[in-house]
Amino acid sequence: MPGAVPLTPPAEPWQARHAGRFRHYSRPAPDVWAAETVGCPECGGKDGPWTVTCDWRRATLGCPRGAVLREHGLAFSEIWLVLPET
Repeated sequence: MPGAVPLTPPAEPWQARHAGRFRHYSRPAPDVWAAETVGCPECGGKDGPWTVTCDWRRATLGCPRGAVLREHGLAFSEIWLVLPET
């Protein structure tokens, strides 16, 4: 609506390095959970180190060999990284 104020302030995208794996969890049916380890479609690597870029909605994973993954299904709310204090 005109004149409406957003509930959250604008935030800058951020980027971090992550040396571990990412797992995507889904629930294909009631009482059924599935997990898949995210891997690079070009080199098959799953251990990283990944470059994680987030725009506060979706995350993009960058493989060490330069491939960028956007179709892995990871939402910002699903990612937990231990980031160093700055």
